[in-house]
Amino acid sequence: MKLPIHIPSGHMWASTYFLLTGFHAMHVLVGLIIFAVAMPLVLDHTRANFLENAGLYWHFVDIVWIFLFPLLYLF
Repeated sequence: MKLPIHIPSGHMWASTYFLLTGFHAMHVLVGLIIFAVAMPLVLDHTRANFLENAGLYWHFVDIVWIFLFPLLYLF
């Protein structure tokens, strides 16, 4: 079996993959910035909502990637 030089939809898959991994990297960077802002703060009961929301954001990014990563490699 001889493969053609041009694989149909090959560029579309690669473009989608790098777009989605770029979005993921951008969201990870935002999460790291949020945690860098939280590090010097005194984290007491007045800032509990900030810390809770930062943790929820980080878990959201992880959950999306847990589903996105296999989806990209299985299809």
